[in-house]
Amino acid sequence: MSIPSVKYDDLRLKDVILQFLSIKKLLWQKKLLIIGVSVIFGLLGSVYAYFKKETYEAHLTFVIDEAQESAGLGVISGMASQFGFNLGSTSNGTFSQTNIQEIITSRRVVEEALLKKGVIDGKEDLLINHHIAFNDLRKNWIGTNIENLYFSPNREDFTLQHDSIIGLAFINLTEGNISTSIENESNIIKISCVSKNEDFAKLMIESLAHKLEEYYTIFQTAKSKNTLDFLSLRADSVLLELKNAEYKYASYKDANFGVQRAKGLINEIRLKRDVEILNIMYGEIVKNLEVSKFTLLNNKPLLNIIDTPTLPLKVNELPVFLAFILFSVLGFVVCSISLIINKIISDEMS
Repeated sequence: MSIPSVKYDDLRLKDVILQFLSIKKLLWQKKLLIIGVSVIFGLLGSVYAYFKKETYEAHLTFVIDEAQESAGLGVISGMASQFGFNLGSTSNGTFSQTNIQEIITSRRVVEEALLKKGVIDGKEDLLINHHIAFNDLRKNWIGTNIENLYFSPNREDFTLQHDSIIGLAFINLTEGNISTSIENESNIIKISCVSKNEDFAKLMIESLAHKLEEYYTIFQTAKSKNTLDFLSLRADSVLLELKNAEYKYASYKDANFGVQRAKGLINEIRLKRDVEILNIMYGEIVKNLEVSKFTLLNNKPLLNIIDTPTLPLKVNELPVFLAFILFSVLGFVVCSISLIINKIISDEMS
């Protein structure tokens, strides 16, 4: 006769209860060890919190104005296409929210932001030089060929050593100091910067936003600017042709004044037609040139800043007492889990 399944369930429940009581008994027997480990962890946490330097956290939030094209852009595109110039359409795909986050922390933007000047502790200098100073990096360069290395605003003066140092600064900042996020269900993008220097955190985040706006503006207005340049050159060219045609027409009229010949009349009609065509072309180009100037101005995108960091910044610090509590709990958990695992292994091996 087979045993009912309920007895198997009762047996399993009984085993679980017994195992739980066994673990409880083990932890109680080892309570002094667990308390000792917890206290040691707590003391280590207190020491860590005591010597850990406080950091400052700066935040900047913004949205990007995506209204890029006006009705006049279609007129310009049509006019430009008549001369074999393809204006195309402005694409916002490059500046999607995800891409903007990547662009902010890209090497180009971060390094250009570091090469902007700012005042820290009453001294105006490039942010990269401030970064080197308050991190005491120069003391590690004593006796090396970069002991007196200094950054200037002109990137053409950079050597291989300059590129290496600013590259290391970029890695350090993007891996542990600069971050971006998007607010839930909105187009608001937030840039955060954490630094041990309060002024640097504020200046760095503002410099990043400024460089992003510069890069974004150049990219978004590139096609409109190309169209403006093209129409300006075309206007000058057509105007020169018009002046030449007018001169030829006037000269012909003077040379044939009072002479009525059929052949001469045909030449006069042709010259007059050239002048009229060039007049129409020049008028259209000038009209679209003015529209292009307005469109270029209107197409300049805006980085609409919502909140900027203001001093004093939020201070990130771990109180010694809180560190003791947190690390003590961690020590309790680690020690307890270790004892439980050892017991399970011992039971399985016996």
